[in-house]
Amino acid sequence: MVGATLRDISRHVDCLAAPGGPYAVVCGRTGCEPHPVSGRRFDDRDTAAEAAEATAEYRATLRQYDPQVPFYEPLVHDIEDGPGGVASAAEADARLRYLSFCHDVAGATFEALSDRGLREVETAAMETHLTLAEVVDDRDDFCLTLLWSIMSELAYRASRRQQATVVDDAARSLRCPNAGTAVRPDEGIRATMAELERVGFVDRATVAAGIDDGTWILTFGDYALAERTGRLPTLPISVALARRLPDTAFRFAAATPLGDRRWRLRVDVGGEPDGLVSVDATDDERLYDTDSEY
Repeated sequence: MVGATLRDISRHVDCLAAPGGPYAVVCGRTGCEPHPVSGRRFDDRDTAAEAAEATAEYRATLRQYDPQVPFYEPLVHDIEDGPGGVASAAEADARLRYLSFCHDVAGATFEALSDRGLREVETAAMETHLTLAEVVDDRDDFCLTLLWSIMSELAYRASRRQQATVVDDAARSLRCPNAGTAVRPDEGIRATMAELERVGFVDRATVAAGIDDGTWILTFGDYALAERTGRLPTLPISVALARRLPDTAFRFAAATPLGDRRWRLRVDVGGEPDGLVSVDATDDERLYDTDSEY
């Protein structure tokens, strides 16, 4: 199963990494640091080269299940020579940012499922994805079917506690080892929505404080995973947010379609994690309005 293979490669990269090392692995074409070497540093060129080979293997393995996984040219870069080829994801092609985000979250979640022994969820998600991929017309939607398959099977087959653990594990594997000081919840929430907008997963995102302390209201449009099922998929948002708030529990609630392909989502900081995979929509009449697109 793909999860075990991805997990083994990712762990191998972790063993090679050395915080503060002078070498990084970047894509020679885009300048981005792809998962699983994103944020990792290495002590010498040979070790970094081994990590680059592992990165190519990781992407090739995931590509067996989704041919739209972005191609990278992982190269060793000496960060002491300056920025060089290292570039922020914002400097990469927009489509590449979008596909990379989808596949990084999907790959990290598969690793977490395997690590936690949730083989039933892992197998069902891959079977669902392979079935849906046969009827997908737009090849760019392959990555969405992968994310949707994981989300749907995780919501159906895992407990709330298991879902929270998987989200936390997936976020940890995507977290930069040298992330620096902790950020406040509001900073993490705003940075998360900015990232989702930057990679093209949402559009026109805003964040506002709620009436209660520790409550935040997110509004956004053109959400890539919005669907007509009465539930809003939240797994990608949860992983992205947990990556920035490693020590902060949060829950999603009150997802409401606003019209014009926009959504409102409430996030409560603190308390028991919930709604991390999907959350009920609170306005079914508007959600199923055939005159609008959701």
